[in-house]
Amino acid sequence: MPPRKKAAAGPPALTDGDVADLRKRLSGGELPRVVVRTASAAVPAGTRGNVVRIGNPSDGEFIVVRLGRDEVPFAPSELGIGGRGGRPATAPAPARAPAAKKAAAAKRPAPAAKRAAAAAPAKRVAAPAPAPAKRAAAKRAAAKPAGAASKRKALPPLVVTLRFTEGDWTVEASRGARRVSKAVPVRPGAVKAFADLVEDGAVREALTETIESCRSVVEERAAALRAELEAAEATLKDYDARRR
Repeated sequence: MPPRKKAAAGPPALTDGDVADLRKRLSGGELPRVVVRTASAAVPAGTRGNVVRIGNPSDGEFIVVRLGRDEVPFAPSELGIGGRGGRPATAPAPARAPAAKKAAAAKRPAPAAKRAAAAAPAKRVAAPAPAPAKRAAAKRAAAKPAGAASKRKALPPLVVTLRFTEGDWTVEASRGARRVSKAVPVRPGAVKAFADLVEDGAVREALTETIESCRSVVEERAAALRAELEAAEATLKDYDARRR
């Protein structure tokens, strides 16, 4: 029976050196690719995206990654380098043009046909030249107007949800695909104050109607409890009268 293949391990977490390298590549106009190591409710592990901004490490989640249309902040421990093998392989340095010229000069005494054949390798050696052109294009992209940069750095949309279930009000918030806060309780008085500020008549009426309906139920219960308390106190007075 052949041995089982070991499952491929996920990429290691970003180190301080990795973060410094990503910051350097961003300043050069690149958008480095990373992979999400830890799954969440909205982002599964293995999701890949491009780093668009690196903030202050004191914020904890300071590496902002573009996932589709959203820009989500992560901590270094939640991310790995986006290459297939974890760390990106170092690209071989392109051959230098002077070396090609020396090789061509060494074969100058050869016949014309041989000189033509010797010149061909020199052209192939110079082929990696597009790499500097890519870097120049990246620098031009980085030199866009400040308005375009501010739009790229805009935070994902914030969604706040107010919910009424079984007599209780709760509120929760999310920014893009990341949950900011779980559902927490809200006092009815705070909901009433919010309803008074809503300009849309339909929404304000729905909130006010729900609040007043719940208030009437509580008032009826309070009245019933007061009547029960008054009856109990009257019974106690009867006991005191009999003792006299």
